[in-house]
Amino acid sequence: MFCAPALHAQVLDHTLVPKGRLRLQASPVFESWDTRFGRAASGEAEEKLGEDLTDPTSLSLFPGIASLASAIEDASGTPLNPAIGAASGLIRQDVTRIEFGGHVGITEWLTVGAVVPWTRTRSTVDVAFAPDSANANLGLNPLYSAPTSVDLFLSSTGAAEAAAAGYASTQCSSGPSPTCTSAQDLASRVSSFDGAVVQAYAASSLFPLAGTAVGDALLQSAAQLDADLTAAGLPGLAPVALSTSPLLDEGDLAGLAVNSAAGFGYALPLATRQSLWSTGDVEASARIRVLDNLTPTGPGWTPPGLGYRVTGSFLMRLPTGTPPAADIALDLGTGDRQLDLEGGFTATVRFGRRLGLTAGGAYGVQGSTTVTRRVAPPEQVLVPVESRTQLTWRPGSYVSGAIVPTIHIAPSITLAGEYRLFHKRRDEFELVTSSSLDPTVLALESGVKAHVLGGGIRYDTVDAWRRGDASLPIEIHLRLLATVAGSGGQVPKATRVEAGLRLFCRLWGPATP
Repeated sequence: MFCAPALHAQVLDHTLVPKGRLRLQASPVFESWDTRFGRAASGEAEEKLGEDLTDPTSLSLFPGIASLASAIEDASGTPLNPAIGAASGLIRQDVTRIEFGGHVGITEWLTVGAVVPWTRTRSTVDVAFAPDSANANLGLNPLYSAPTSVDLFLSSTGAAEAAAAGYASTQCSSGPSPTCTSAQDLASRVSSFDGAVVQAYAASSLFPLAGTAVGDALLQSAAQLDADLTAAGLPGLAPVALSTSPLLDEGDLAGLAVNSAAGFGYALPLATRQSLWSTGDVEASARIRVLDNLTPTGPGWTPPGLGYRVTGSFLMRLPTGTPPAADIALDLGTGDRQLDLEGGFTATVRFGRRLGLTAGGAYGVQGSTTVTRRVAPPEQVLVPVESRTQLTWRPGSYVSGAIVPTIHIAPSITLAGEYRLFHKRRDEFELVTSSSLDPTVLALESGVKAHVLGGGIRYDTVDAWRRGDASLPIEIHLRLLATVAGSGGQVPKATRVEAGLRLFCRLWGPATP
């Protein structure tokens, strides 16, 4: 997922903590989505997450079907028209987070602190499967359910290939002859058959079912080859290992994730899952005041007709979160577990007592890290365990900006609208160890752009306290944000609800401003 913390960072949070004060915060945040901005099969710019589990043939859920069909046709001489049944799915993902933080006013112009997110994620999954009982010709690959039978069969085809090649060499040693031609033909057919069945068993977690037309064709082809080998006085073939495990219902489909017979090797089934609470990526930050005539200097202070405040910020996002688990399908994780460095600015203009405008921007660089992933395109939900590997991940840098118009309906109460733009460059992946896997597929749709609209209300007595008009400084806010447009393919169409409470206590200095 793209860098959500950078997308939703608080531009409204541009005030500094008074010197000698500690600001403590607790901000519950809930974010949810079941749609992303991409390119659906219908051509729409939005696609449901559940489309990754929806297919009238179910074949897109299983990588390697094309390779399987090609290999079976080569081995049996009969085209494979794969049939399983129809699958449909619904997926909703949400993140609940409580952001605990503490910031200290070192001086009137410098504030430093940290935010510790306490995070829980949930993936709601509902899968329906209607088997094609009349035409289904594929079941679970016996390579996983009956590996001994598969090994015996493939060992026999490999031995037969070597024996047939030796037989042809012997028969052709004295020159061309009908016997030589026949022996060469047999060697060629055995070699082609061996290569095809080896490819077929390795291609997919599915394989032709026993008792189907394509299964019978494979048996017939093997039987003919076995008879020809025996006639030539060569070792024959062991029995063909066909699938005996058809998919029957959605329970079978959801259970494929953990079914050792399917070759996916996940730790949990494809079902609704809620994680435990755990720490996300901790953010340490510093904010410095550059220009300002809006901060009250004491009792009797009056605001200028045209006020301004400019601050700069530096943020370091620490690798303390938990990345998505490679062995849990649709896992979100609580962070990226890599170091981010971000610099930004915020500028506020105040027009009289009522109107204001805040604009801000940030640029972030994300450090590289080593991750364990299953190498597959982003829309592939179930990925074979053979694709699980370690990679060096270099996340793309990002730029974010926001414009926040405000209306001060009372001295301490502010209504705000909000527009945000977030853009992240494409990620890069590199294999840690040499492999035939193609890591570039992980970078697909990793470069993203998102547009966010929202608004909120804020109750803030810090300035009133500085003027002597409030007994205690306190900040309370409520905010709603919605991602309304995006591009790149993996931008959640998310809705975010956020609340926050901030309290202040004195560490040093006078009790009153």
